[in-house]
Amino acid sequence: MPLTIERTPDYLLVSGDGFGSLVEAQQHFRDLSSLLVAERRTVRGLRLLIDLRKAAPHSSEVAKHIEQVLPVLYREGDRVAVLVRNTPIKVETKTSHDSLYADVFLSKEAAEAYLSR
Repeated sequence: MPLTIERTPDYLLVSGDGFGSLVEAQQHFRDLSSLLVAERRTVRGLRLLIDLRKAAPHSSEVAKHIEQVLPVLYREGDRVAVLVRNTPIKVETKTSHDSLYADVFLSKEAAEAYLSR
């Protein structure tokens, strides 16, 4: 299952097992972008929890696309908590996310605490 997007009372939850192809990644980010545009009409400073604990590693093509898309998706005031399964993935994931709006975590509790600040 590619990534899914759902609303919770406190944040948008993005989760799943990752992208099998560049086409899946492009569609996901189009869907996410549309949702973020709609959400920005009613709130300032979006909160997203991106749960990648079950995600498989991306191809280099998909990874490059993600790095290009992230700076366009998020704005100042947003908070994005990325949840991963281990420390090596955490270190790698931190390099593609801007610390102005995002951080990477190994526990859901720490990710949710970051979002609630």
